[in-house]
Amino acid sequence: MEKKQVIAIEIGLQTQVLKTCPLHHQLYFDDDVNPAGAFALAVELIRKHRRYVEEFHDDEHELTDLLSDTLGTTPMCCPECQSPASLGARGDRSGFAQSALEIR
Repeated sequence: MEKKQVIAIEIGLQTQVLKTCPLHHQLYFDDDVNPAGAFALAVELIRKHRRYVEEFHDDEHELTDLLSDTLGTTPMCCPECQSPASLGARGDRSGFAQSALEIR
């Protein structure tokens, strides 16, 4: 996994938008948590020039775009806890970055 992707996942985990199944250790998206906090943290880390996000070279859009893609492609539940039929029932979560940044 690319380092940038790891950073996006860690931001999601830190803000609890992404969680890990305690049984299967699979990532899933918690749709009960507002993702705006994850985007706010990402922007703050870039603007404060934190070493943690230096891979993004002060480009907050690159990080928020990657975070949006990451959240949008993460299953809404642990794939191993759910039956195969329910895996396709994912909500439309596209445009997270845009909607989260519009709140500001």
